[in-house]
Amino acid sequence: MIRSVWVATVLVIAAGAGHAQGPGFRPVTDAMLRDPSPNDWLMFSRTYDAQRFSPLDQISRGNVKRLGLAWSRGLADGTTETIPTVYNGVMYLTVPGSNVQALDAATGDLLWEYNRTYENEGVGPGGRSKTLSIYEDMVYFTAPDATIVALDARTGRVRWETKADSRGHTAGSIVVEGQVISGGTCAGGLRTNCYIAAHDARTGALAWKFYTAQAPDEPPGFDTWGGAPIETRRASTWGVPGTYDPETRLIYWGVANPTPNTRAARHGGNPAAIGFTSPADLFSNSTVALDPRTGKLAWYYQH
Repeated sequence: MIRSVWVATVLVIAAGAGHAQGPGFRPVTDAMLRDPSPNDWLMFSRTYDAQRFSPLDQISRGNVKRLGLAWSRGLADGTTETIPTVYNGVMYLTVPGSNVQALDAATGDLLWEYNRTYENEGVGPGGRSKTLSIYEDMVYFTAPDATIVALDARTGRVRWETKADSRGHTAGSIVVEGQVISGGTCAGGLRTNCYIAAHDARTGALAWKFYTAQAPDEPPGFDTWGGAPIETRRASTWGVPGTYDPETRLIYWGVANPTPNTRAARHGGNPAAIGFTSPADLFSNSTVALDPRTGKLAWYYQH
């Protein structure tokens, strides 16, 4: 196993100088998510338009050669693929074993830790959730046991958790219009576990699901899977969260390749059961645009 270490450079301190974890905590609002402070990293790609650009200007061509180690923190053996969420000087991250930590971003000191008990002990070490999301005073963790967990951002205490069938959780989530939007990998070889979902950010109640493997009665109005058994049609969401456009009020999410992996395996040994151009085995290999209020498809583009 590889031992992981989080490191920070000296010029990061400006973004993490001081934090409010007690009564002074300021809840994250929709307006903050739309236009975050330059000091914060509130979602996977920092902003809804997914540019991953930091407007901070403390690091420049003139001083980059002077960067040095500010702090380091050892992590347990295991897997982590997380991009930390940073708010008001606190760094929230998923650590090996699929647990969550809150660190002082200026010093690396541990503020709190959430350790989840997994019924299957092998699930936690293999968790690869890419990010956490944050809204109001809660941090949202897509745990690898197909559970979405809302943690108090100040203490790490569980506020709510909800089961999301049996799908895998590798992408993480974003918060859009008060809802936690998450994707995932299909599990158990079943279409019922292939979907994008929205849960109420305050309560965890399921708002909607959008299945990423099309059924015959769904858009575009005809069967793009050539009669393949509906229950085994599968197309996982891509391995990172989607994005959101506040102007059009649409969510954009990537869907990966269809499975089983070969055309013949998907179509009873007949690779010509569907066409060789789009649309074919929708919504695999596609970007889908969804209404965040209902989960209804606005449009798709099959790449």
